[in-house]
Amino acid sequence: MDIEMSDLPDARLEEGSPTFAYHRDFLKRPDTLDKRRRDLDHFVDFYNGGKLAPLIVQCSGEISRDESSSSWLHTSVKSGSPWMIRLSNWAMSRVRDSEGRMHSSISKAVLRWIPACCALVAVTSLPIEVAATPANHGRYDPFLYKDWRYPRQARNKAENKAANNDGERAIGRRSWDTTSSMRKRLTSPKYLCIVQSNGSVKVTNVEEKIQVIGETTAVGYVFVSFCGEHFETPEANEWLRDVGVHAARTFGVKAYWISRNCLYDPMETDEAKITKEREETIWNMSDIIRHARAVVIAVPGPLDQQLNGNTLREWGERSWTMPELLLYEGKEDILIYEKSKESNWEEYARRPRREMWHKAWDDHEFSGQLIDHFEGSLHLTPLELQAMALYCLENRFVLKEYKDGDLAYIMMGFLRWRPNVVVEDGKFAACARLSMANDSNLLLERLICLSPTAPDEDWWRLGDTWGARLWDIYPKTQVCGLGDGDTVILDGARGAAIRWNNFVPVRTLGQETMRHRITRYSIRIIPMVFFMGLILIIVGARQQSLGEGQVSVAGPLKTLGGVFGGVFMGLSGVIVLLLPYLLRVIYCLPTRHSQPFFFGIQGYMDLYQLELLIFGSYEGRLTWSLASSPFSRHALDRRGMRTDFNLTNEKSMQEQNFFAGVDPVKSDQEIKGLVQSAKDRKFDDQKIFTLVDTYTMTATIFEAQHPPIAAIVCGAEGGMQRALLCSGDWTTGTLYREAVLRMETRVWDKMDTLARIRLGLRRGD
Repeated sequence: MDIEMSDLPDARLEEGSPTFAYHRDFLKRPDTLDKRRRDLDHFVDFYNGGKLAPLIVQCSGEISRDESSSSWLHTSVKSGSPWMIRLSNWAMSRVRDSEGRMHSSISKAVLRWIPACCALVAVTSLPIEVAATPANHGRYDPFLYKDWRYPRQARNKAENKAANNDGERAIGRRSWDTTSSMRKRLTSPKYLCIVQSNGSVKVTNVEEKIQVIGETTAVGYVFVSFCGEHFETPEANEWLRDVGVHAARTFGVKAYWISRNCLYDPMETDEAKITKEREETIWNMSDIIRHARAVVIAVPGPLDQQLNGNTLREWGERSWTMPELLLYEGKEDILIYEKSKESNWEEYARRPRREMWHKAWDDHEFSGQLIDHFEGSLHLTPLELQAMALYCLENRFVLKEYKDGDLAYIMMGFLRWRPNVVVEDGKFAACARLSMANDSNLLLERLICLSPTAPDEDWWRLGDTWGARLWDIYPKTQVCGLGDGDTVILDGARGAAIRWNNFVPVRTLGQETMRHRITRYSIRIIPMVFFMGLILIIVGARQQSLGEGQVSVAGPLKTLGGVFGGVFMGLSGVIVLLLPYLLRVIYCLPTRHSQPFFFGIQGYMDLYQLELLIFGSYEGRLTWSLASSPFSRHALDRRGMRTDFNLTNEKSMQEQNFFAGVDPVKSDQEIKGLVQSAKDRKFDDQKIFTLVDTYTMTATIFEAQHPPIAAIVCGAEGGMQRALLCSGDWTTGTLYREAVLRMETRVWDKMDTLARIRLGLRRGD
């Protein structure tokens, strides 16, 4: 099939074509994903030119290999240490009996030792390096990925798809004016209920009245707030009208605004126009509240019950009532009207706004700070304001959702810039669009670095496993656009690929002593010493066999040649027999530097097993991470402590206050239960994985639904880097956050800067 580049704008499945999908790799090469391949997770194979390959994951022995429970292939864990180290370990390994106990067997050790020595002497005779070779210039495996598609909205309009249409990039035109994509603020409502002299009410188009009559003075009005579910009968509507009339006269104005009558033209019959006008009015509700002379609240039931909560709290539980208290700029107290069988207009309550949040809202600690901010007694930064408003709004409910992005459209009234509403936006996309339009102090960049306290936790709860707040995180990236669905385009991140299919030899550097140098040189000169001894013995034997009449070497010289030949042969033989031990001595040094790799396995393995598989021997190189994941645990490290110290003494405690990571499975019974229960988890369940970082020499257990194929560092917090472990959906070209780990800061310099990536916070969002 011939595929034109113009036919491949992205990797998304074409509607009506369920059999294949397109993907474009880092080098713009198109790749066709058929139905069979789409069912499997893929990874970017750096060692195959950055092409996609089915994801194969190493699994520990207890993990179920049922392919129906996962979307990736499974394989057993295999050693990645150099072959000569494996041969040495095989020769020196002990034998496990039928009961599982380890013991030494002389006969089996001899049977292993002799072949191992022969193989090792043959290999060491060759001019090859025993240790692993350097890779990637001492850096992590690069993650070759780039998002090639247009964003739904770019932070810079020059990158939008529409920027190349209709000559928008003509020289001299201000095509990037930000005000063109922002909503205009209202100076007054479009419709108001005007109170006539006879007490009747007429819904009037104020905009037309100003244009036709030429009035320049804004019409003063009262904002009437109520909960729709409390007033659903015709009699209730009449009572609300009376409340508006009485409130307008009380405050000396001619009109009032109420959502029951002023959202759209009551004379309009076209449903499409009614819907459009209603939505426009709702999205400008904040301006209507700001310009009101006063705010009154209508509630049912006895007044004394309202002042103690009950239905007044039901009124306060609605999301739209929050800006009605916060954005009201008038100095008048708020009036509370109660509906009873006999209306007595003298019985209403006057309450200042500061007192209202105690009676109507449950989240006093946070909502009170918002009121202090809008009254000017407390200054919240843009980040604090948006985070606080988001938290308070998500604790309330929308009685009738007009759009999925209502949460952002309510919060829009708190901020200066208000982007035009895109009805297709969900909650995340709408909030992201609003955050990009305003000086939000990198709210989005900080939000993506949070680690949710539960896999299904909604992003707007701003929860973090380690209790970090948004302002605790220092972003290192920029959100430069919005993608399809609830995704963002991220630029400036650094990342590395995670290797799941196998372990590879890891080059290490240790502190080499004179003993190690002598041992290494001795192994290398084995062939030379052996052949020198062999030559001396042969020459001596030849001289002894010379006949009469021929010149022969003197007796002492013949004896000396044989002796030296025997010594050289014996020395080389001893070295050969000790080869398995000597190789472990020189290539199993304590490590001070190593080649960076991210290795992943599904399930759990202890450090002893991991070191044997990666390095070929256990020397205590790897440690468990201190606080990298919710599963990490640490404790006081007593190794090497002086026993004569009194640990109850404060000074002694300070001098010996060393701590280290401990095995989460062995130290925490709850984690042990989670690891054991993860053996047979279903397709959509969270699985247990272990990540090994050979640069920092740490191992970390974490939980994810899919194996992440890349670690992407997007920010810093608490002296650690926030790394997003992401899986890939290559039918859409999107990376999805599976988990968030805290890594040491030094990993940042060993990672490559990534091209732009398309990131989603959760699959299915």
